[in-house]
Amino acid sequence: MPRQTDTRARARDEFALRLTDYGYLGVSLDDIAKAVDVKKASLYHHFPGGKPALFMEVADHYTKEASALLQTALATPGTLRDKLLALAASYAQGTYNSALSNQIYYAIRHLEDDQRAEVSDAYVRGLIQPVTDLMARAVATGELREADPAFLATAFLELAGTVDFPQDDRTPAAADRLAQDIVDLFLRGAGPDTR
Repeated sequence: MPRQTDTRARARDEFALRLTDYGYLGVSLDDIAKAVDVKKASLYHHFPGGKPALFMEVADHYTKEASALLQTALATPGTLRDKLLALAASYAQGTYNSALSNQIYYAIRHLEDDQRAEVSDAYVRGLIQPVTDLMARAVATGELREADPAFLATAFLELAGTVDFPQDDRTPAAADRLAQDIVDLFLRGAGPDTR
């Protein structure tokens, strides 16, 4: 049994790497089988639905991992700012694989309707809704101005998700500064500092 689990995980991880680099159409099961040193038929044993089934495994794994990171950041004690700083810092530290997330998003158009809905629903439930709920609470308590919480969540996540700087620059101090800049821009806008 451990060998089967290992093969599944290796195939999933290899698919994720290739998906990130080449997109859904650029991934072949032949290449995955060679990379994990199994016969293609073995991949079908582990993923009877073929390429779409392996993709679904990648999307599910990514969403669950990213959701756990998001929940950790949102569990940070303190104010809205503290929670947003923790969330922005997790992006700045490179803990989210934005390239893989983007490729998952682009790839769902190649799936059946029910698979597309499953991936989309899990993504929204795990990664968007918790931030939307945070924004709704902040609007209700007056920590944020009256605005659509879904819009606020999307704006913040898009801002945090654009963070991309070289791997060697990802020191904790640099990530903290970048997180502060993101949160300040979100909470105060880009206008001059009027403190």
